[in-house]
Amino acid sequence: MMRRIGWWSVTAGLPLLYLAAVYVATRHPKPVYAFAVPTVFTVAEKAGPAIYHAPDPIYPAQALRAHVEGSVRFHVAIAADGSVRHASLIAGPAPLVDAALTAVRQYQFEPKAAETEIEIPFSLQNPTRSFSLPAVAARPGAVPGPVRVVVSVDPAGHVDSVTPVAGREALFAPAMEAVRRWTFRPALRNGAAVKGSVVIDIPRSRRTLKTKQGRPHDLPC
Repeated sequence: MMRRIGWWSVTAGLPLLYLAAVYVATRHPKPVYAFAVPTVFTVAEKAGPAIYHAPDPIYPAQALRAHVEGSVRFHVAIAADGSVRHASLIAGPAPLVDAALTAVRQYQFEPKAAETEIEIPFSLQNPTRSFSLPAVAARPGAVPGPVRVVVSVDPAGHVDSVTPVAGREALFAPAMEAVRRWTFRPALRNGAAVKGSVVIDIPRSRRTLKTKQGRPHDLPC
């Protein structure tokens, strides 16, 4: 009797093991989230350009009321300075497209011309109803420019890291050192302080700096 049970176990188990092995070998790989430094991450199924700055998309109120969720995918052309040159829709729920496109246009990639695909997810379980970028609160000392930097800011408003992406390379090191002494008002998601990043263009004048979205911050020298 025991021998018969063992024979049936082997006979039934081997096909199941074979099917499991085939599934593991042929299933589609999950997206890879790779963090190189605090302000650099890549989200893609294939290796693509690193993303230095990716603000949260605002969930459209009408889509929330209609319980629309899903992902919007774009084909993105990246300029030599890492800014988004063009984004064309591949697929996604129509009520979410405009909000996703608004977010993608603010992305800052590593500074080299390239093309990639970006997927923006929207989930009803944890929607972003409001989001604001970190804002400069205090800027002691002068900063050499012109330089563009991506600043990662923790929920307390302290600088986590500074990544230069454009400008005169000779000014990168002193600009990074100066910006590390700045303090910020942190990013706010749904009214709560969160870790965030902001792209800042430091001009030659050193008196007025702008975020990538073009909103000026007038600061004392």
